[in-house]
Amino acid sequence: MDSPQHPLTYALKEWAVAVEALERGETALVVRKGGIREKAFAVPKTRFLFFKGYEHQKPEQLKSAYHDLLRSIPDRRDDGPVIFTSFAEVYGAYEVSEAEELEELDAHHVWTHEYAESRLKWRPKKPLTVLVLRTYLLPEPVEIEYRESYGGCKSWIELEEAIPTAGSRPAVGDPAFEELVRPVLGVLEGLAPAPVGR
Repeated sequence: MDSPQHPLTYALKEWAVAVEALERGETALVVRKGGIREKAFAVPKTRFLFFKGYEHQKPEQLKSAYHDLLRSIPDRRDDGPVIFTSFAEVYGAYEVSEAEELEELDAHHVWTHEYAESRLKWRPKKPLTVLVLRTYLLPEPVEIEYRESYGGCKSWIELEEAIPTAGSRPAVGDPAFEELVRPVLGVLEGLAPAPVGR
């Protein structure tokens, strides 16, 4: 695994409100099945930046507890300057194929149960990937120019420039993180692991 201070060039596209919840230590979960352009969701790296998306965020797909957080997010375009504020390390990766398994995770992610279940049913032969992430805050936001290659309905972006991470710190301390993920891992431990690259 790379050093926690190593520059990063891979980024996961995720709703800005979900990234904010990860940065606040309110959740450690991301639930994904991939974009329209992808045959399947795969995790190419153990560490990656969060590439925040703004235009497709919908309050009806979020639990009501996160509606105020969504309203606090700036109204930005997805093709404007890209601002990075955090990155993640994969703490665990699992495949969910059954609605019952997903329901057991309901209390631990930001999405409504209906939206999470709709993701499970889309391309039903492919499992959902549940990522348990340790989020780190960059010492200050890093802004880069948007490029056309960053657009489109895809999960992963390979940046044309490396983003420095030196001086980053965990979003929450070790005890708080362990408390956050303990009940999640209790649900996930019996599920098939999802492959994660290096």
